[in-house]
Amino acid sequence: MPPIRFANSRLSRRDLLKASLAIVPMLAACTESGKTDAPLSPARFEHGVASGDPTADRVILWTRATPEIDGEVVIDWLLARDPALSDIVLQGRVRSDAAADYTIKLDATGLAPGTVYWYRFTSATATSPIGRTRTAPVGAVDHLRFAFVTCADFSRGFYNAYRRVAERDDLQAVVHLGDYLYENGAQDRVRPHQPPREIVSLADYRERYAQVRRDADLQALHGAHPMIWVWDDHEVANNAWRDGAEAHDPATQGTYADRRAAAFRAAHEWLPIRTPEPGNLARVYRAFSFGDLADLTMIDARHIGRDQPLPPNTVFGDGIGAFTQTGAFADPARQILGAEQEVWLGRQLAASKARWQLLGNQVYFSPLKLLGAPRASGLSLFVSNDKWDGYEPARDRVLAMLDGLRNPLILTGDAHEAYAFDVTPDPNSLSYNTLSGEGSRAVEFVVTSTTSRGDAPEGLSISGLLERVQTGITPLLRLSNPHLKYLNNRLNGYLLLDLTPARAQAEFWTVPMVSNVTDEQSLDAVWICDDGAKRLRRG
Repeated sequence: MPPIRFANSRLSRRDLLKASLAIVPMLAACTESGKTDAPLSPARFEHGVASGDPTADRVILWTRATPEIDGEVVIDWLLARDPALSDIVLQGRVRSDAAADYTIKLDATGLAPGTVYWYRFTSATATSPIGRTRTAPVGAVDHLRFAFVTCADFSRGFYNAYRRVAERDDLQAVVHLGDYLYENGAQDRVRPHQPPREIVSLADYRERYAQVRRDADLQALHGAHPMIWVWDDHEVANNAWRDGAEAHDPATQGTYADRRAAAFRAAHEWLPIRTPEPGNLARVYRAFSFGDLADLTMIDARHIGRDQPLPPNTVFGDGIGAFTQTGAFADPARQILGAEQEVWLGRQLAASKARWQLLGNQVYFSPLKLLGAPRASGLSLFVSNDKWDGYEPARDRVLAMLDGLRNPLILTGDAHEAYAFDVTPDPNSLSYNTLSGEGSRAVEFVVTSTTSRGDAPEGLSISGLLERVQTGITPLLRLSNPHLKYLNNRLNGYLLLDLTPARAQAEFWTVPMVSNVTDEQSLDAVWICDDGAKRLRRG
């Protein structure tokens, strides 16, 4: 078994060794659950079922078998071509134990491409819900639909958006762009978090995943569609980077190496991800192909290679947080992906022969400015050093990779707001035509949160006033950012991406509230990128 590696990490050798030794005995359970001939165990399926990482011939199947008695748990599984489970394709018996938190994760292989399957797990005393999954197509493909979701703080509200996605039966897959759960200990919002504190240890992260996965709407989502997931920061700690996090305090929370190892461990247990390197849980970047219509590349712009964000460099200081692309911000050595992942991404994109190249990304890629000016002037004030704006040389290198592609589309989470951008390195210069979109080199769709924005505050409360101030900034953002074609900074929801050979259509769906359960949703906007255009038009 290969040793655990944290690629491109600057964690101390002592911290890294400590974290690695603590986790090595449990590594085997983090990949595929072991086959066994032992008799079935009494166990419950309290956390539903899930599938993920579909390829043309395989898909990950997942459940958790909560044991009636401590010790090893043994369950049966099967996968069939029909919802009645009579036309069985695969079946088997597998085991798990406390080392894997009783999660079961197996790779169902030898499947037919572009095919819908149903699956189920059985213990000695219970039967799981029946899940539906789908393999990726091969060859000529004329239509694909994906749902993109992100930022699901359990404490902020109900997963109404997840339920609406679960109800759709025409999706190839659901792509989760990170912040699947939140590490905070909020108790005074819509729903209290468990445990009732910020999570730090492996037991903490496991308990939080268990709480989230009991949610009926999330179970419905996982049971209806395969998921392709990548983490953002809150799966570990807020504003994380390669060697630490803004929200981590070593004095009270221990070493960051230990915390990160625990968070990574729990994520690979509880998410239906095909772990790319079982000995390197820090790696989640990977790629998928959907016939000749789309390639999907999922990157990690948060943990594996990101340098620590730089402090603001203007006279406003931390009060506003705006910065200019000068000094250390302009250092070409600064990384957001890390050298190894950046090389991998370049090779992956260069090899794509599909009509559309989709890039699953955590933080918004496009420039977003408080004050816009041509790049050569150096006068632009950028809004957030946590986004790709804080790593402009690295962004320039990725833009160069995109130049040779036919139809690059960037899909982004994290912001708790919905955006649609023409992607250009210099939106305030004559190299980009605001009206026609000429000069755009890709398009970017930023998905709003599932719950994390919360409901729009009302009245004269402080939060209500802040919301109005933020809404009032919208005209300024549009003036300084002519490549920003759409913005919704008030509602939660999801994005549907509808692909044909002729065009990519992004549908921005919203839900009216998350503080209560609702079955309402609205289509807020539609934006289209035509084949070969690399720019947006309104749908």
